[in-house]
Amino acid sequence: MLNKLVFYTKMGYKLLKREVVNKKDYVKEYNKVAETYKYWLREMGKYTDRIINSKHILEIKESKILDFACGTGYITRSLLEKDFKGEITAVDFSENMLKEWRETLEQGVNLGHRVNVVHADGIEFLKNTEQRFDIIFFGWALSYFNYKELFSLFNKVLNKGGVVAIITNTQGTLYRMEQIFLKVMKENSEEIIKPMDIRFNLPKGSLGLIRWFKQYGFEALETEENEVEFLFNKPEELLEWLNKTGALAGTAQIFRNYDMVKDKIVEEIKGEKCKEGRYSINHKFAYGIFRKV
Repeated sequence: MLNKLVFYTKMGYKLLKREVVNKKDYVKEYNKVAETYKYWLREMGKYTDRIINSKHILEIKESKILDFACGTGYITRSLLEKDFKGEITAVDFSENMLKEWRETLEQGVNLGHRVNVVHADGIEFLKNTEQRFDIIFFGWALSYFNYKELFSLFNKVLNKGGVVAIITNTQGTLYRMEQIFLKVMKENSEEIIKPMDIRFNLPKGSLGLIRWFKQYGFEALETEENEVEFLFNKPEELLEWLNKTGALAGTAQIFRNYDMVKDKIVEEIKGEKCKEGRYSINHKFAYGIFRKV
C-alpha cells in the first residue's frame, strides 16, 4: 500500500510540474515509425476516406485546404488522385513522416505547384500563418493536442463557412492498455522518466466531439462513430502492431530503457487481452464534418 501511495504521489508531482511526455517526444516516436505507418493506413485508411469523400467536402469547389498533422500524406495523396482543383498546405512536425510523404506522393502523382509542404509545430503554424482556408483535414492526431487551443485556432484560420473534416480516436480505444502500462510502471518505477496522459484529449464518442466543436463556433454537418477489433495469435504480435503503427506513440518515452520493460508489457497483455485463445485490441473512433458559423 505504501509503495502504491509513493508511486502515485511521484506521478502526481510530475504531472503537476508538467514533467510529462511532450510534443518533442511524440516527434521522436513518429520519426521512428514513419516507414511502418503504412500498416495503419492499410487497415484504417478506408475510414479516413469517409471524411475525404463526404458530400459536404465534395461540394466545395476550388478550395484552399490545410492538411493538418498530415503524417505521410494519405489525405493529400487521395485528394490529388481525385484530380482535386485547388491548393493544399500540408503541415507536420515529424521530419521522417514528411520524408515518407514526399517519397510516396512523388510516385505517380503530379504535385505541380498546388502543394506546399511545411515542417513545423502545428500550433505555431496556426498561430503565425496569415493564410485562410476553406477546409481543414485532421486525421488521427487530436490526442496530441489541447483541443481547446486547437479548435480556437482552427476557427481563426478558416474562412467563414469553412469546414473541419476530422477523424480521431475516442475514449475507450485500446481497452485496458492504460491499465497494463500503469501496472508495469508501478512495478518498475525506477525506470520511469516521465508519465503521459492523453485521456482528456480524447472525446467521448461523436457526441463528445460535437460538444467540443460547438464550444468554438462550429456546427456539426455530419458525424459518425465506429469501433474495429484486431486479433493476433501472440501477445508479441499485438504489441508490435501498436508500436509500428504509432498507436502507442509516446509510451516508449516513459521509460529510461523501453527494452528493459517490453517483456513485462507482453506478459501483461497475455493476461489482460486474451480472447478465445487469441489476443485482441480495439480501435474506437469518431469522424465528422464541422462548419464554422
